Amino acid sequence: MKRRNFVQSLLGWGLIVGEWMTVPRKLFSWILPQTEAFRGEDTVTLINPQSGTKSRLRIRRHYGVTYISVHQFARVLGYHVYFNEQKRKLVVYLPGNKVLVTAQNPFILIDNKTFQLPLPAMWWENEIWLPLEAFLSLLNRNTNLTVALEDARRQVRVREKHYNVTGVEISTRANGTVIRIRTSRKYKKEEMTASMRYGWLHVDLYGARADVTLLRQTPLAGLVRQVKAFQFQDLLSIAFLLREEPLSRQLYQDEFSGDVVVVLRTREEIPETPQEASNAPGDSPAGREDPIMDLEKEREKWLIDRVVIDPGHGGKDPGAIGVGNVKEKDVVLAIALRLGRLIEKKMPGVEVVFTRKDDRFIKLKERTRIANRMRAKVFISIHANWSPNKRTNGFETYIVGPEKGERAAEVVLKENSVIEFEEEGDRKEYEGINFILAQMAQSAFMRHSEYLASLVQEEMERRLRSLKMKGRGVKQGPFWVMVGATMPSILIETGFLSNPYEARVLRTKRYQQKIAEGIFAGLQRFKKDYESSI
Repeated sequence: MKRRNFVQSLLGWGLIVGEWMTVPRKLFSWILPQTEAFRGEDTVTLINPQSGTKSRLRIRRHYGVTYISVHQFARVLGYHVYFNEQKRKLVVYLPGNKVLVTAQNPFILIDNKTFQLPLPAMWWENEIWLPLEAFLSLLNRNTNLTVALEDARRQVRVREKHYNVTGVEISTRANGTVIRIRTSRKYKKEEMTASMRYGWLHVDLYGARADVTLLRQTPLAGLVRQVKAFQFQDLLSIAFLLREEPLSRQLYQDEFSGDVVVVLRTREEIPETPQEASNAPGDSPAGREDPIMDLEKEREKWLIDRVVIDPGHGGKDPGAIGVGNVKEKDVVLAIALRLGRLIEKKMPGVEVVFTRKDDRFIKLKERTRIANRMRAKVFISIHANWSPNKRTNGFETYIVGPEKGERAAEVVLKENSVIEFEEEGDRKEYEGINFILAQMAQSAFMRHSEYLASLVQEEMERRLRSLKMKGRGVKQGPFWVMVGATMPSILIETGFLSNPYEARVLRTKRYQQKIAEGIFAGLQRFKKDYESSI
């Protein structure tokens, strides 16, 4: 009953707020008369002094207010973005800052801090548009960018402020608090220190520079009650007032994200049962209805908290057999186990499930059944390639779909040939299955699968360049191993066992680790982008 009354009151307030919001829309044109400088124009010039480039950006006017497309703004400046078209949310990764905007919403999140625009974001031409001046003003005050709007010339100048520490994020875990300090600088071990003094945790970074005013506005969580920051000539000191002294603390720089991380543990053990967890300090009384908590619980259902890793082939199916009698099933299992260890170590809260952890045969359809049964959020199948041409080389990443090109068809034929190792009765399961219909079942995850594949491919290229390994890009094909998966799914071909050089390096622990690190880094970026948009 309380919940029903609360929802009904929300509807009433929504009508009032909706009427009230029409006032600033009508008044905004004379509150900010400088927008009239754009009358009759449909573009502004975006100037990037660091690169020396000039680009024309389209603008639109609505109720006398000038709007700019956030997509175009990021695209022209070369900033990485993640777009959730279904939810109409866009994450823009500025140099050191993360900006989240949502269509039809006046609130913007910059590094998880909430700011309100005078007018909501608009949805035009499948892109999100924001009030130009208000948006640029927010960036100027709260990010690592200096943005100047010259009305008379219809120009926008953008440059970086040259801070190498751009923000702090504090998050709560079941057994403590994690502080992440975003930085673009690589620190030696002796250049990072953390010490407790009179209830304050002091983190000192030598050679760091930051806007201390922004750092002091860090949203608080967990053990942290207050944040202070002090900039000295050669040192940045960030102090955190804690509610209690932790049982232990750990300080390190994340090799993948570059963040300086402080882990504060308040409990050695994580509760094993829901009953134990519900008795933890600070929990809500039983039966209390809280819409915000309900929304958070709903969001948690979509978090990437379980990943299935599928080492291809195994047991009686050796997969491709390459130069030197190296077997695909052995190489991909070694890479998969290394990837699993990285996830378990670097992604707290993410469970790893393997379709196999030893040399055993698993049917193709059983691999995705395992993923579906475990309600996995991501499915990663790892393989090694083969070609009759010994010169063919490189690594590539696939998503499910109709193959395009002769080379993709060869890969699909090789991977789907595993069916021949299955019992005759099991093979009949694949007869009569319409692949187009099966592909449609995966289409809901196609955009996410494609994005995950592109990130994994990009990160592998970055790590394998020094080993003279060539990236062959992201492709698609009708792989049975991914058909039926109800989550973003990718298949990685890690190299050609038929190529003498790649067969040799694929057997080495160094190469296997590099591949695992590339896949992990791509998955880590995907998780960050995906969860920022839900």
